[in-house]
Amino acid sequence: MHNSDTDFYGRQTDEKILYVVRPHPLSTIFGLLKIYLVAVVVSLVLIILGAQIESLTGIFVVVGLFLFLLIIVIGTKIVLDWQAREIAYITDRRLVRFEPTTLFATNSRTLAWDEVVKIKTYPSNFILKQMAIGNVVIHARTPGRPDDQGNGEITADDIQLRDIYYYRDLGNYIDKILFTYKQKPAEIVNIMPFVPKPKGERY
Repeated sequence: MHNSDTDFYGRQTDEKILYVVRPHPLSTIFGLLKIYLVAVVVSLVLIILGAQIESLTGIFVVVGLFLFLLIIVIGTKIVLDWQAREIAYITDRRLVRFEPTTLFATNSRTLAWDEVVKIKTYPSNFILKQMAIGNVVIHARTPGRPDDQGNGEITADDIQLRDIYYYRDLGNYIDKILFTYKQKPAEIVNIMPFVPKPKGERY
């Protein structure tokens, strides 16, 4: 079964999906730009080397252009496929994240709400911050962590959501789920799905 906006692998009976988390499209664009930059550099290096050896100039140019196209085609497919498989689900019971580890394998990580101790949000840089794009870290209760408060670095038990639109609002939304789940569990069924829009335009 493929993960979609309405269902995911391992979903429990009657488990309600509150929000499907995907990286912002800019993340894909940046990934593609890196691939294209590598393709340009590789082809230019070969063409410049070919210019130094006049008898092999034509061969180097052909090889350079071939590698340029090869890197563009394969790199684009890899980036798009990778981004499509990087997805997380916020439900009324837990957080489930699917993360690609190789071209053919995707690992899943599940964190029940009673295991979560802290939410942290931060932007990757100033520009993305102005665009409301950043990261959300869900800290899990981990043995040996001081006071189980989720302070410090990210551990293997934590879940990190990268390049998320309205990342601060999503962090606050998860905090609301945690409070409801732990303090007013009967009201968890009343939590509305998260809508990544400005306040006043969400419902």
